[in-house]
Amino acid sequence: MIARASPEVGLRDRKKAAARETLERVAKELFHERGFGAVTVDDIAAAANVSRRTFFRYFPTKEDAFFGRRAAQLEALNALLAAPRPRELPFRAVRRALVALSEQHVAAREEILREHRVLAASPELLARDLEWDRRALAVLTAALARGGGEGRRARLAAGAIVGALRVVIEDWIDGGATGDLRASGEEALDLLEGLAPPRRG
Repeated sequence: MIARASPEVGLRDRKKAAARETLERVAKELFHERGFGAVTVDDIAAAANVSRRTFFRYFPTKEDAFFGRRAAQLEALNALLAAPRPRELPFRAVRRALVALSEQHVAAREEILREHRVLAASPELLARDLEWDRRALAVLTAALARGGGEGRRARLAAGAIVGALRVVIEDWIDGGATGDLRASGEEALDLLEGLAPPRRG
């Protein structure tokens, strides 16, 4: 018999998600208005009408509140790569996942443009931004190595993909996020496909 979550548990989870989203939205509004360095956790908590303790229940640091979208994006990438299609080559699974994420980017273009303005003015955030690239590198490396390919080649291919997509996204942002992000991303992936390790066996 399959256990089912009680309505109370479902409601509690929805309330937590809503509280987290509110804190993230308020934090980003303050960062955009004042600059990241000029905003404290106390400022965010006060603007969201919650306690400092409540803020830390959802985010370990104010940087984590800024990178909430990146965290969700990495989670989505993990989920997409965890469910490859039958007989799908590792690179094709990666490509499909990244194309799906490009559509999420386009849907969030205004939020991304605002984030970029805050990010560009904050050395603290720029350093943390690179950490998200390293996490994506690890996820992509694991996905590309699933076919039994050589681990170093998988890592090199994943690094090339992360670097190329950063260029694609930066160009898209510099153009006001009006270009065809999916087409640009697919063009970059076309150039990189040959780097992926071949499936063994």
